[in-house]
Amino acid sequence: MNRFAVALLVAGMTLLVATFRANGADFYIDTPDLCSRVEKTEGNRIYLVTKGECPKTPGKLAVPAGQNSGELEIFVNGVFWKKQALARFDLDSIADLHIRGDKLSKALIIPKNPFEKEGADRAKETDALFRSEEFQKKVTAEQERLKRELFGGRIQEYYQGAPEAAAAMAGQLPVNERIYIFISSSMPRETLRNYVRDVARLKDPNVRLVMQGLVGGVTHINPTMRFVSGITIKDTACDPEKSRCQRYAAGVNVDPLLFRRYGIDQVPAIVYGRNLNVLDPGMSEGMDRNLTSGESYTIQGDVALSYALERFQSETGSRSLETLISQLKAGFYH
Repeated sequence: MNRFAVALLVAGMTLLVATFRANGADFYIDTPDLCSRVEKTEGNRIYLVTKGECPKTPGKLAVPAGQNSGELEIFVNGVFWKKQALARFDLDSIADLHIRGDKLSKALIIPKNPFEKEGADRAKETDALFRSEEFQKKVTAEQERLKRELFGGRIQEYYQGAPEAAAAMAGQLPVNERIYIFISSSMPRETLRNYVRDVARLKDPNVRLVMQGLVGGVTHINPTMRFVSGITIKDTACDPEKSRCQRYAAGVNVDPLLFRRYGIDQVPAIVYGRNLNVLDPGMSEGMDRNLTSGESYTIQGDVALSYALERFQSETGSRSLETLISQLKAGFYH
């Protein structure tokens, strides 16, 4: 039992005494544990009963004033336990309970779990299996099967007239890998548009553009919308207020927690994360409790996405990055 559990038990004793006192009790007796209850009283004899397993921590139990006087004989489950004089209830009694509880909590020894090493080894084996490339391929294949068998052509129907967005549903990166491109509105416009074009060309939902915050602060959304519109329009001469402009299929996420997780203090910066264990895809992947494991590689500076991917692939030997690099190079010739 830890100190928190002991504190709860002590609090329970305090509430028990306070409850009896509110009903007219002014005295209390000792009990051998925290589960003892009065079964009956006969003169100066008090019979306590304890049911079930209970921590052998001495407790207190209130008794009505005037019902008993002098020295009491206390029986527990029909067996004589000890003699005791009635003690008056007061605030010092509560303080004493807390002091005793604190001392007991420090003296408690929690037995060592005999299966601790075996459990740790099994956990490592499970984690290694989950991170393995073979298992991740099975996860990806199952996702695609569910899309195909459960949704059929509904995805294509939903994205009718927007084939680029439909293609973005299936990416080359497995579910436990990410490419984050950290940007800001202060960067050169041409650099931003190059990143946007590359993200659109890859059509992978796990390749993401990320901003630290809204342009102009959280109280203004329009500047951010204009900024995103300006870097995603294919034809810079097109005025979205006058006509419908074609756009690159590349969104921009605002997530300051990702900046903090990867220590990004200057942009542009490109991060490759792999072996990521994301608990809730709907929450920020920068939250400590949402992303519980993984490794990352970072390149800072105004470099092309293809260059960054080649550096990451050279260092990690990732096959999925090879596919992304091939896609980018193929796009340069079309």
